[in-house]
Amino acid sequence: MISFDLHSLGFDAPSLDDLVDRALDQGAAGVQNVAGFEILAAYSDPSGARLALLKPFDADLDTMASLVSPTTHPAEVFRYHESLAQVDILAPGRAGGLSRTALDGTGILSGDGILSGQTDPEPKRLARFLANTDDPIEYPLCPDPGNDKPKRIEHLRVGVVAIDFPKIYDSEEAYGRSEEGSMGQELSFSAGTLISPWLLEISAGRATRSQASAAAQMTMVCQKVERRTNQLTGVDWLRIIGTTSVPMTLALPADLPHPPHEGSVISATVTPVVSSGSWEGGR
Repeated sequence: MISFDLHSLGFDAPSLDDLVDRALDQGAAGVQNVAGFEILAAYSDPSGARLALLKPFDADLDTMASLVSPTTHPAEVFRYHESLAQVDILAPGRAGGLSRTALDGTGILSGDGILSGQTDPEPKRLARFLANTDDPIEYPLCPDPGNDKPKRIEHLRVGVVAIDFPKIYDSEEAYGRSEEGSMGQELSFSAGTLISPWLLEISAGRATRSQASAAAQMTMVCQKVERRTNQLTGVDWLRIIGTTSVPMTLALPADLPHPPHEGSVISATVTPVVSSGSWEGGR
């Protein structure tokens, strides 16, 4: 049975083997025997859906649901292990910009002040999360804390893929009135968050980098909803551009009983996925 994340991109098939065979027949690009991987390849569908194929040495072939995201950000990235990376999204520019949020080391919002009239030699960090990378050899591997050497990517493609059925609220007001978005009648929460629980576990000393995964909790305010057809399978999926802590592109199944629209709030368990653009370069 095809996993929910692949279904979110329209990669439906009788079996995973059948899907991989179809992708290879359609000309998946790839490399062999490079930087810890026996095989590293990707099929990029015209719809924007992407199926990555990764086989580390001494491990089985694995698949990754990814997408060619139109939302890009400057970022600093390094890997924890094979394809899992820590991502810091940076404010554009190196000086003179305004910052609306500050984050602590776990990636949780710790302030909402606007800094005006102040400049910094380094860009502000807007968000931190864990993500799968469909081009992992582009980022340094730093498995042990204390020796992190992130790589700066000026236009990192940033997306999220749903891995379970989402909750859809018709508006931010509806979300604020919901049990999830409020605490009694006195307090409501703003939609637009992305939290990586494994960052919290690692920061608290309850987990190591080798144990972490990219699974995250997200609320997104929809700005644009597009119905797309996966050309490999003929199955429709939804490409949604919206705002979490920063703008991102979300993949959702098209067969949801209550599909989102512009202004909806989506609450979902997701896998963030990032790419430096290597596959668009023909690798």
